Amino acid sequence: MPGSTTTRKKKSKEVAFPIDKADLIPLYQKNSRVDEYAAKLRLGKSFLNLVLVNVATGINQHRLRQIRSTMSSDADVVNLYAETERIGALQKQAITRLGKLFKGVTRKQEFWQETATWILDRLERWKREERIPADCSIPGLLSLDEDPTLPEEDAWHESVVISACAFHTASEWLRNLDLSAFSVEDVEKLLGIRATHSFVAEPALFQGREIERVATGYPILTGAQALINCQWEDGEYPYWRKLVGEGFIQHNIVRQSPSNQQIELVPGKAAWEIIQQFGPEAAYVLLIFSAYATDSDQPWEQQIRLRGTDLIRLFGWDKRTDITLGQKLKKIGHLAQLVCSLSVLISNINVGASRYNVARGPMWLLEELEYAGQLALTVDVNEPGSLNYEAGDPDELYIKVRPGSWTEKFLNARDLNGGKEALCQYGYLAKSTLQINPYRQRLASKLAIFLTIMSRIRRDGRYEVGTLLERLEPKELLEAIQTSKQRRNALITQWDNALLTLHELGWQIEFDDSTYPDTIRPEWSLTSESTQLRTRPRNWLKLWLKAIVVIKPTVLIQEKLGAVRSPNVKQNPEPLSLPAEHLERTKAITGETLLAAINAKGWSKAQLAKNLGVDRSLITRWVNGERAIQPKHQQQIQALLNLEKP
Repeated sequence: MPGSTTTRKKKSKEVAFPIDKADLIPLYQKNSRVDEYAAKLRLGKSFLNLVLVNVATGINQHRLRQIRSTMSSDADVVNLYAETERIGALQKQAITRLGKLFKGVTRKQEFWQETATWILDRLERWKREERIPADCSIPGLLSLDEDPTLPEEDAWHESVVISACAFHTASEWLRNLDLSAFSVEDVEKLLGIRATHSFVAEPALFQGREIERVATGYPILTGAQALINCQWEDGEYPYWRKLVGEGFIQHNIVRQSPSNQQIELVPGKAAWEIIQQFGPEAAYVLLIFSAYATDSDQPWEQQIRLRGTDLIRLFGWDKRTDITLGQKLKKIGHLAQLVCSLSVLISNINVGASRYNVARGPMWLLEELEYAGQLALTVDVNEPGSLNYEAGDPDELYIKVRPGSWTEKFLNARDLNGGKEALCQYGYLAKSTLQINPYRQRLASKLAIFLTIMSRIRRDGRYEVGTLLERLEPKELLEAIQTSKQRRNALITQWDNALLTLHELGWQIEFDDSTYPDTIRPEWSLTSESTQLRTRPRNWLKLWLKAIVVIKPTVLIQEKLGAVRSPNVKQNPEPLSLPAEHLERTKAITGETLLAAINAKGWSKAQLAKNLGVDRSLITRWVNGERAIQPKHQQQIQALLNLEKP
């Protein structure tokens, strides 16, 4: 059998037809012809697609038999191809998913060689005997388009034989699948017509807008710094600490077990191995978690559910071709684990009352990381009938995290202290910040992260260059620039380029005339006349570190910040006023809700598709959860189906 997933050895004395001149062709010429035809089949993809269409039709036939009790008495005469097409199992996405199941077979050259041999043998037999081979005469055979480059009769013969080969190949694959053990639900998942996961993710950030509200309380600020500046202190349990008032905030490394929610401090060398992996990309994930944590009045009770593919798009990684989707998802999962390895210890000291209190816990509770992907069917050619499955690369990642208990004090929208000083602070995160490449623009990404949080705390945006560098760079670097000309020249170049990146993204940057002279300013900020005349003074490093620069976020963010009352002012009952209704993320319409609304309206999917001006298949994908409903269509659907805004 040419489509067989096992290798069959032919007996040397077996002759299928009388010897003729074709049998006198040298063996190497026959092998060459088989190899060429195998390459043609493999590259053309039409044969494999026809095999998979036959497989999908066969699987659907099994499905219909399973649900026969709910069907009319004429179920046996249903047009299988039309029915399989109707349920969406022949769409490109479904066929591609099905193809991954058999990649263990189709990636082997011997499969294609056996297939080519089978087809060529029957074409020769048909030509010699002048009649169609018996195993190619199949009623209701799904046909392949004829090759227009061949003579009409030859093209017809080839189409029939290839179509028969596809039918036999699909039949053997179906036998190996052994669908008898599959439930109706499993069969429908196999066909791609039933959602394979009930995971309901939070609506993606930045839908139709460029900024999102983000939490910017002290633990967020110190957590971000702990991730980007490497200024950790050694000890039995390495720590990062910042004094705050009469107390301090400290971060350590913890190990979480999502299965039993146990937390333990990580000591010494093991902790340092984790710390060395921190960087701006992990801080991006921290900011994303912090943005979602603003959605609830009680964030410590909110489970944040995210899809890895949504984060890939947020970071702009969907445009990257140097790594696969599976590698991108694994990287996202690793970043989430790094962020969830941070604990936070908050120490408050009240000297007057001679009291102190210390609270320690994880910043984010990692409740689940689940990778999902397609299983590939593999067959051992030495053991006919033996089936195995191997996991392919993941095509989705499901993340479940929960903010730690520290949010009760620092992200509480309603002050629990009886109207005293508000503890929660909010700022705004620009979409462009998450897409700064930290490998090419390391300092720019650090600045954007730090200043996104600080812009809510320091409204005037005034900073000493040296102070910013102390917050963002390792101590070793700041010590090295004092003695190394090469290191300090490299650092000021990175600084100038980082400011240029922020400037190009819409940040407002000004240089203090009295402390930041033209001789040390970035060239991009000067006129052409100024750049021609300037030379750095001999003591430029000391001057530069004391220079004042004003860095403010985009005008849009400044407008939003201006609409938020200062959190340092005592207010009762609500410490914050956030007139940002257009920034609130609305809950997406789910496939289940959409189907219920269509039925309640008495419409068909085709009728809704016509009113929306989209293809009917898109409605099916929405209902099955295969595609997200975009904001534009969300609004149209709400109006058409009289849905209340979620």
